Amino acid sequence: MAIPIYALVVSFRTTPSGGWHIRLLSDVVMRSVSAVVVAALIAAACTSPANDADTEVSDETSTSTTVAEIEASEASTVAAADVVDELLGSLSVEEKVGQLLMPLVFGQSATDLSDDDRENNLADFGFETPAEIIEAYHLGGVIYLAANIDSSEQVRTFSSDMQRVAAESSGIGMLIAVDQEGGRVARLEDEVTAFPAADVVGPDPERVHESSYVTGQQVQQQGINVVLAPVADVRQDGDAFIGDRSFGEDPDQVASMVVAAIDGLQQAGVAATVKHWPGHGRTSVDSHRTLPSIDTARAEWRENEAVPFEAAIDADVALVMVGHLAFPGLDTSARPATVSSELIDGLLRDEFGYDGVVITDALDMGALDDIPQAELAVQSLQAGADIMLQSLEPQQAYQGLVGAVEDGEISQEVLDEAVGRVLRLKYDLGLLQPSS
Repeated sequence: MAIPIYALVVSFRTTPSGGWHIRLLSDVVMRSVSAVVVAALIAAACTSPANDADTEVSDETSTSTTVAEIEASEASTVAAADVVDELLGSLSVEEKVGQLLMPLVFGQSATDLSDDDRENNLADFGFETPAEIIEAYHLGGVIYLAANIDSSEQVRTFSSDMQRVAAESSGIGMLIAVDQEGGRVARLEDEVTAFPAADVVGPDPERVHESSYVTGQQVQQQGINVVLAPVADVRQDGDAFIGDRSFGEDPDQVASMVVAAIDGLQQAGVAATVKHWPGHGRTSVDSHRTLPSIDTARAEWRENEAVPFEAAIDADVALVMVGHLAFPGLDTSARPATVSSELIDGLLRDEFGYDGVVITDALDMGALDDIPQAELAVQSLQAGADIMLQSLEPQQAYQGLVGAVEDGEISQEVLDEAVGRVLRLKYDLGLLQPSS
């Protein structure tokens, strides 16, 4: 099996969670080696040799180092807030709304497209090419699906060209996301390792961490900075729709694997996305087709589904994806979590203390067919979501959000809070150009 080896050239940068890590920088070189060698390289890159003098550190030195690290972290947080606040104050309503959208654009190039792709983009956006769409909608991100992907070189060029267009038009880089869980959900195939599904890689946290780290490095080489993984759903029975995408049936074990995956991805410099809040593991219903309603009491949910998500939040996961799931025991209205302020603002943010980016699952899924796309985007933002993923009608979603802000249906405060969270993530990923 061919696995990429990275030359051991290192640099330091902040992770999406605000920490520091060593990063390997090199073009990918394909070699036939075992995963053990990859693990050894990772360990070698992230471990510095110690001698007796290194190990005999006084309490005073240790304390002063800790204080210095805390002060550096606080200074970094203040700097990020200053940059984000300054940028936020300079954006129009239209530019802010664009930062909240992560649609599917058609084609495998920013400008060079087939006639069919041009027609599809024209139908959805009113513009023919991704480059034009980015400029017109001030687009904050895109998701890659199989139709966007041909080869690693094509994806690299596509990503680079879209980032260039975004930088030239707004100075704000784009979030480029892909589903790369492993197993049956893995969009990229060229120059990436085909890791097995979650329930095969687990229950070994070290193996999960290593596979996630390698995945993060490999997708980053193709210009991708958001991985829509890991799955935190606790599988409750053998018929659950989530199947082998779950790390298992034990909440604590799933939590351990989820944290290992998050750490691996984010140490590799990409943002991890834990999904599908508040838990898709107890139903056999496919939310791509219809809305699952999960009849679970709050206390039972708290002891099962909630456990891996709480662990992910403690691990500073960059994004939480909300599933299209009704939980009457948590929200008596039985509304989809996607548009439930009880489940996002109330439970996820207020009770669990999550202050990162919340992204919806794809808004073109059958579970939400009863809600018009423009209204769906508005309701999702009102409920506490920050990024609207893959709307069925992106032009209507954009116009609906802009109109709702202008009409006062969405307050400027709610809009700014959502955009601010997205911009802070982009700051962590190095996607904001410094002001002149």
